Amino acid sequence: MTVRLRCPAKVNLHLEVVGRRPDGYHELRTVFAAVGVWDELELERAPAGVVELAVEPARAAPAGEDNLVVRAARALAARFGVRAGARIRLSKSIPAGGGLGGGSSDAAAALVGLASLWELDCGSDVLLPIAAGLGADVPFFLVGGIALGTGRGSDLKPLPDAPPWWVVLLPGPEPISTAAVYAAFRRRPLAAPPRSEVYDWVERGGTLPLAACRNDLEPTVVSLWPEVGRRLERIAASAPRLALLAGSGGAVFGVFPDEAGARRAAERLADAGPRVAPVLGREASRPRPLVGEERKHGDQ
Repeated sequence: MTVRLRCPAKVNLHLEVVGRRPDGYHELRTVFAAVGVWDELELERAPAGVVELAVEPARAAPAGEDNLVVRAARALAARFGVRAGARIRLSKSIPAGGGLGGGSSDAAAALVGLASLWELDCGSDVLLPIAAGLGADVPFFLVGGIALGTGRGSDLKPLPDAPPWWVVLLPGPEPISTAAVYAAFRRRPLAAPPRSEVYDWVERGGTLPLAACRNDLEPTVVSLWPEVGRRLERIAASAPRLALLAGSGGAVFGVFPDEAGARRAAERLADAGPRVAPVLGREASRPRPLVGEERKHGDQ
């Protein structure tokens, strides 16, 4: 038996850092959005206790016990007392260290895929606490679509799907450590944030006010990695509705109202290696084993 899943990327359409928590993390208010840049997982049964991970391309991510996919497998097996093992192939397409959540997405898909492979009777209510123990962004990928994240970012409120927006992503010049970004951010004073139109939208609905969106980590990342700032200027010059740092960086993105506008912008940014992708709805982005023709072709 082989289980195959696709793992989307994410951007943060809005990210506020509103304080520091007693556990050492920062208190966040963020709006996640799943986008159609995909990693892929294939899982097969293995002898008891064996968890083997192969990564393609070989150096796109570590293949040892520190990989979130392996950690997800170990955590799920421990939670249910599973003795069966798994051989896992991870095909990477989401740029690493860009703030796009690839590792977290892979981990969420591994939980869902292994639950299927090992024939476990568990839903998202059981998997979400396991996901939160793996990393702050992992639970979002079990929810998918658009969601408000609070606390560490792992306390989630699902929100209605976005309009048919598209994004143009410019990958960062190098992988950027989230820990390094937050360490530098801690040296900056935290100002009391004003009431944002974003939270009026969360309460009342309608269309997300993109003009009110921001990323509080952006000044820190741009100051430490000036090339990120130059890429951000380029994406902003392509006339998107929103130009922002993706999460903790160093990818940047622009939001466009339709695919045609996104592809025109990407043509002007061709030398920067743009990726064009739709903002995904909840059903399209939640991890699930693929069946039938999906296994052969996927769904772009």
